[in-house]
Amino acid sequence: MTTIWRIGLFTLLVCLWLGACARARPAEVAQAGAAMPPAASLFARGMELARRGDALRAEQYLVLALRAGHPHEQIIVPLVQVCIASSRLRSALAHAQPFLRSHPHAWQLRYLVAAIQLALGRPGEALHELSRILAQRPQAAQAHYLMGVALRDALHDPAAARASFEAYVRHEPHGAHAGEVKAWLAEPAPSANPLAAGTAGGAP
Repeated sequence: MTTIWRIGLFTLLVCLWLGACARARPAEVAQAGAAMPPAASLFARGMELARRGDALRAEQYLVLALRAGHPHEQIIVPLVQVCIASSRLRSALAHAQPFLRSHPHAWQLRYLVAAIQLALGRPGEALHELSRILAQRPQAAQAHYLMGVALRDALHDPAAARASFEAYVRHEPHGAHAGEVKAWLAEPAPSANPLAAGTAGGAP
């Protein structure tokens, strides 16, 4: 997978709404005998650190907030995002996948998991997650876009990618990737079998 594709993928992830990850307590709450702050305070501190770009400490606070009882559904997406920001993609999956097993309709999280799988070089797993999203939310333009990217760049199936990109443009004609997709769709489709095309007229 190319460096350009990896940069593009992480741009997608960053543009979305903003344990296996770090386990150590932040220094501010690790002093001997110090009382654990309330879960809501830990969560708020983690979110503030995430907004400031301090992914490592944000991750620590969010994990602590989860352990202190803050609602899992409020923590899981920002926790996965800060793991991504610190390049711990497998740790992000370790947080996300158990949650998805008990919350199968967490579509935003499932999209993140699909993008992570693709970044890890697992296009089959990514397509599985995207197919689950589109089975329930066929209008999900970003899922169509990411599926098109996976089919084109990872699986080298331009015909299938074309169908996904056309669906993206249909649902989001003025979306963030519309110009790029329309330009690609306007290019001549490559021959499925160049050798056959070269001999289509038959031997003399």
